[in-house]
Amino acid sequence: MPPPIDATALAIIRDDLRLTTWLLVGACLQSLLLFILPIYFAVLPALVLLGVRIVWTVLMLTGVVHDTTLDKTVRGRQTSQFPAGAGLSEKANDEEFVVFIIGARFNHPLGRLAPGVFNAVEHFQGMWKEAESDRKKWGYLGRSSDMLATDDETGNGIITLSYWKSMQHLHEFARSPVHQAGWQWFERQSKTHPHLSMMHEVYALPKGHWENVYVNFTPFGMGKSQWDIALFSLTDSQPGQIQHLVEPKSNVVNGKTSESLVSALVPATGLRWKTMGSRMGWQGKLE
Repeated sequence: MPPPIDATALAIIRDDLRLTTWLLVGACLQSLLLFILPIYFAVLPALVLLGVRIVWTVLMLTGVVHDTTLDKTVRGRQTSQFPAGAGLSEKANDEEFVVFIIGARFNHPLGRLAPGVFNAVEHFQGMWKEAESDRKKWGYLGRSSDMLATDDETGNGIITLSYWKSMQHLHEFARSPVHQAGWQWFERQSKTHPHLSMMHEVYALPKGHWENVYVNFTPFGMGKSQWDIALFSLTDSQPGQIQHLVEPKSNVVNGKTSESLVSALVPATGLRWKTMGSRMGWQGKLE
């Protein structure tokens, strides 16, 4: 079975060319088919593909086939909270954490085919793999999917949100060999390849000054964060504790197997999690 198509990678590839350019490419391919094949055979592939997609959409709308658009959605109200040592939330918003936003942009007519881009992507991927290989050491909680800015018609920047336990952990990672190698490479290349650009923003959030909620939403941002801890079953939970949603799993990165990973998502129900103030641990402070 072929590997699944990376939707983010496809979006990034599409962003390298304007919409009109992609339409022109399609028109040229269709014209080529008309030139070498009888008209009925030339238009058949496009008609079949369009027909299949229309029929499949109707079947999902009518419930005949499974609606795949909901596969990754977590139903109901959820919030992402820091698990306690046993894998169960004890108190709302009782930890500080750090949001690290990093972005890259390639200001070149060739877009991501420009000189140096492939090496830049390799360095970025190496850093993420290192962070994921030892989450406890680096205090790494997780990151969002890569996102495209929408300021321009093409060649937009790629932005990623990542989450860390503390500034100390983030500083330690910045001093790691993999990050030092990537940063030194970028400083050298930026002098001869000014089309390579990057940015970052850091926000250190003290406890009681952050919250989140996700309603029928695909896990995103901090909602995708994971912890290397064991997860007790719901029957083992003590009164007032809430089980985290995602079962623990083994995480293998760079040949290393981490401890079990557990999602930080919990149901946003009850007095503790229902309101913004309660999720920030502000009970009694808003009166």
